[in-house]
Amino acid sequence: MEQVTCILCGKPGWPWFEKADKFPPHERFRVVRCAACGLQWVSPRPSPAEIGRYYPDTYSWKPETPGPEGLVHRLERAYRFHLLRFETRSMLRRTDLAPGDKVLDVGCGSGDRLLVMKEANLAPAGVEITSAADYARERLGLDVRRGTLEEAAFDAGAFRAVTLHNVLEHVHDPRSLLAEARRVLAPDGWLVVQVPNAASGQARLFGRRWAALDAPRDLYYYTPAALGRLLESAGFAVRSVAHRTSFPHPPTAAISLLPWTDPQRFWAAEQRGGPSTILGTALSGSKGGGAGAIARRFVWAATTLAVAPAVWLESFLGSSAIPTTFARKGP
Repeated sequence: MEQVTCILCGKPGWPWFEKADKFPPHERFRVVRCAACGLQWVSPRPSPAEIGRYYPDTYSWKPETPGPEGLVHRLERAYRFHLLRFETRSMLRRTDLAPGDKVLDVGCGSGDRLLVMKEANLAPAGVEITSAADYARERLGLDVRRGTLEEAAFDAGAFRAVTLHNVLEHVHDPRSLLAEARRVLAPDGWLVVQVPNAASGQARLFGRRWAALDAPRDLYYYTPAALGRLLESAGFAVRSVAHRTSFPHPPTAAISLLPWTDPQRFWAAEQRGGPSTILGTALSGSKGGGAGAIARRFVWAATTLAVAPAVWLESFLGSSAIPTTFARKGP
């Protein structure tokens, strides 16, 4: 474990609260807060050499994710790709990207977003530190390099846009990542950053129970002001922030209400061959049975739709849980 100071102010953080890892053995981690700028982060935290063991194989969604076969799994896939298309259309509306432009998705996982970018006539590439990169490259035929962005060693000015969807909160050295993103961007290129909003209505409502506080994988928790300050110090100019989300996608709200419906939890439980909830055991009658898996997905979907109006209003008021920031590379 390593102790760290504020990446914006250089000051030590004050203890804020403790959060248990949602995956077994449920270790507890301390979140601290900078009194000067409001940035929150995990400290002490796993070192770069240790953080990998906190990411289960099921952390990135892929078609082989354990779960019920047939219609339910196809619906799960359709829902995921609907959300990715919504995000991609938003990016095209808020930037001047044109067909054929090269876009780099950092932390691309198993490559789903790259497939959607190809549908939109962009020329996507990806970089990913986990074995999901091998899946994207070997099974889907995508241009994906395994490792960090720095290790990928792309040519300077190679991309018209770099996207960081739920990535910046995971990295140990955000400044280094942003510097490399700036290097590989063409002049006037776009940086697209999506991170949880620590000043959102959901963050204030749920507190430490908020599902977006995914310690220790999420190392930093940004407010819009702190994120803007970090981006500007790295040579980017914020142009706009998208708060609106797809109506059937209330990010983190449903899982904050019912943590046992978190898809990552029941994917991991199903891979282990055990039930992920008491409800799942009761309905399936056996470890990880199909009926219990379907029940968990049904409850998650029903809760997601039930809270959608409230989350849409939160987004309309400019206080969304996971906004997307569009910034341009400065001179």
